Amino acid sequence: MIKTKKFHLTKKEYFFFIIRILLKKRWWLYSFILFLSVAFLFKDQKDSTDIFMIAFGFLFLLVTVFQYWRFANSKENEIFFKETQYEIFKDKIISNMGEVSEGTIAIGSFIKVLELKGLYLLYISKGQCFYFPKRVFETQEDENWFRKEVFLKIKNK
Repeated sequence: MIKTKKFHLTKKEYFFFIIRILLKKRWWLYSFILFLSVAFLFKDQKDSTDIFMIAFGFLFLLVTVFQYWRFANSKENEIFFKETQYEIFKDKIISNMGEVSEGTIAIGSFIKVLELKGLYLLYISKGQCFYFPKRVFETQEDENWFRKEVFLKIKNK
């Protein structure tokens, strides 16, 4: 059993981690749109279709980033920014949010895991996950134990 440090995400951290998840899943789409926009931008003879493609490409990217920024800063997501601490066992995880909320989930309930730079995500449904920033583990041995006993077991199931 290990216990993490108490931590909370900032709105900036949350925004960047959901953008990284988006890019990890759809990098090819955004790269293609950006490539087309830049290609049309440097074309010698531009017609109205070319101007539309340039504007659409850049605006699509800006609107997407703005939507995720609005989502990350939404009042409905305040739960993500509460102080949290986890107790991690081989068969369950107990989360303590603030002083009033405690929850237990069995390791077998997780359906998927994802590792990003500095962050572990354990999914219990398609849109719901537990997040473990790597900075919350007391020692490197605790992180190694978590990775071996929890993260990799879920990943390999």
